[in-house]
Amino acid sequence: MDNKSAYEYFTESIRGRKASLYYLGRTFSGDEVILEIDKVASFLASRGIGKGDVVAINLPNTPECIFAIYATNKLGAIAYVTHPLLPASALRKGVEQTGAKLVIAMDTLIEDVGAPKVLCDGVGYLPFFPRIFARIIRKKSKAIGEKYPYTSKDISPISPAGRGEDVCLYLPSGGTTGEPKVIRVTNDALNLNAEATLSLARMPVEGFGVLLALPFFHGFGLSSSLHGGVSSGAVGVILPFLDYKRAARYVKSGRVKFILAVPNIFKKMLAEPDFRDGIGNMLLAFSGGDTLPIRVKREYDALAEEKGSVSRLFQGYGLAETVSVCVANCPGEDKAGTIGKPVYADVKIVDGEGKSLPQGEIGEIAVKTDCMMKGYLGQADCNEEYLLTGDLGYYDEDGYLVFSGRKKRIIVIGGMNVYPLEIERAACEVDFVTAASAEEYRENDKPKICLFVTADSPLPDTEKERRILSHLSECVIRYALPSKVVFLPSLPLTSVGKVDHTALQKSLTTSESK
Repeated sequence: MDNKSAYEYFTESIRGRKASLYYLGRTFSGDEVILEIDKVASFLASRGIGKGDVVAINLPNTPECIFAIYATNKLGAIAYVTHPLLPASALRKGVEQTGAKLVIAMDTLIEDVGAPKVLCDGVGYLPFFPRIFARIIRKKSKAIGEKYPYTSKDISPISPAGRGEDVCLYLPSGGTTGEPKVIRVTNDALNLNAEATLSLARMPVEGFGVLLALPFFHGFGLSSSLHGGVSSGAVGVILPFLDYKRAARYVKSGRVKFILAVPNIFKKMLAEPDFRDGIGNMLLAFSGGDTLPIRVKREYDALAEEKGSVSRLFQGYGLAETVSVCVANCPGEDKAGTIGKPVYADVKIVDGEGKSLPQGEIGEIAVKTDCMMKGYLGQADCNEEYLLTGDLGYYDEDGYLVFSGRKKRIIVIGGMNVYPLEIERAACEVDFVTAASAEEYRENDKPKICLFVTADSPLPDTEKERRILSHLSECVIRYALPSKVVFLPSLPLTSVGKVDHTALQKSLTTSESK
């Protein structure tokens, strides 16, 4: 990657472009984006931020967040990107853990978080009239801190300080063991992942809109959607919160033609009439971050074909430790029910002793890639040739990788391994089931399975349960059949749209204790 910083990689690609970002009615040219980034960089430098320092960025998907990330990178500093709805106590803990010297946040953050704050009003980059109106009706903030430099004219002659091998980003991660950690990402890894994203497109993307709906504190949202999509020539259409109706209108109008998102977003979009009417405008759709139900892929693909679109819904796989994508389906190489083939990575399946397993055998997914993290914060650099992901899978007869679930989600019944994902996939084949999650619980100290289901059907719950279990009895081995089925209006989700298994487990524990 020519030893470039992420700032250099990004700004070199957008310089001179008529449109690079679109935000709620306002279009930013490439040169305008660079100007705003450089203004923020000058502001941060004047506040003592330099190479190796950490800046916590606690913002939703907004231009301010994007400009702050790349401005921090220009200075050779490290951007610690966090969830904008983190409780103040959790943010303070993160600031302490990372040693952040400054926090950039919304001006609704009143609490002390352990470092000086730069406060954004969230309306400074709106089009002129909405901006004036918003500032008239907004209540005055009680938060204490400096104002974000919306109107600054100071642009100091600062040369990019970061190099390819430098750590430029801290991202929160569940860790390959499920333990919350912070990963250290280098410029090289971030830039290489952008290249991997472009290689998956297999078509020109210049000038077309890519939806920036995934949060930037998530590797998929930052690395693939923003850094990869916009650096590749697409116009980043920023969605500050998950407004599915607005997103559907963007698709119907042709403003958005590429979407990289988690499965739940695609499920919600397919329920929007404007998206269904406008899907013919779509060119690319990639799903990652969680398992894509085959039903959702089939529905998307059939509708896209009916509307004359070349787009199909491609499932991929990645993790924060590899910055984002490392396995994916793509145009010309797509197989439903799989997560695809390696992208810029060497991926093998290993047993408990690290020995490679043959085709068809389930084992742990091990990844070797140049996009690898530097390591976890507070720990030694990652020097293992292959990263053990904590995920299970196998290669099928066509060389596609099939994801079999998290290693820690195995349920052992009668000495036999049960994979919840297989139960969930089978349950979602029932025509009225919209989502499912299989969870372990104990009855008289014996392991059993509860299947949580959301369903779209007027049938009584008893009949729905009967039909689900009847179908499952034809698809999964007997000891893997759920002992009970619980219907919910919706499955609880984490902040990035994945099923919240912890919340479901807590609900089981609560019900058992009553």
